[in-house]
Amino acid sequence: MLTPEEIQQSRSPSELRKFVEDIFTNVPNDRAEWELGVQKKGRYKQFLDEIVPLSRFAEKMYPQTYRIEPVLGNQGHDALVFDEKNTEVDRIEIAMPQEGAEQAVDARHLIDRGYGVFRVGEPGDAFKKLGHLVLRTSKDKAQKDYSDCVLVIAINIEKINPFPEYEAALQELIGKLQEIKFKAKGVFLLILPNRVEAISG
Repeated sequence: MLTPEEIQQSRSPSELRKFVEDIFTNVPNDRAEWELGVQKKGRYKQFLDEIVPLSRFAEKMYPQTYRIEPVLGNQGHDALVFDEKNTEVDRIEIAMPQEGAEQAVDARHLIDRGYGVFRVGEPGDAFKKLGHLVLRTSKDKAQKDYSDCVLVIAINIEKINPFPEYEAALQELIGKLQEIKFKAKGVFLLILPNRVEAISG
């Protein structure tokens, strides 16, 4: 269902968002594709880790007259952004910190029995764990030269239950990110689904 040609098509921010929504609507109707998606196999890893956050960021940050063109491969950026005159205005690199091994176990359980692993902990534990991943990933990214790119660090908090100190914990994380010296045109924290916080640039 997902092909490189489909993914890399040039679209306006709203068209990219619709493409993503159509995939989420259609894939559950095909069991084989759904299983690939749950396990992030085939093109679904790039789709979920790059294209989904890209679609949210683009819709929030760029006018509808711009075109967003995802780029597959290891070229140091995940998308190109063009203005109305077809002039390149940005290159975007997406980073989505996550615990891959834990997600793989959840995916297998979801396919086999219909639900993932139950985890018990104190309020805020899941966010604290995610925060450590974000900082580790960000420090790794800070070692690379993204001076021609906008770096977007995306975090998915859908499975993290809200807790009273959430906003304070988020602001603390943002503060720690702002202390990191990135070599990038700009750095943003994307809190999915659609909150964007400027880190630098």
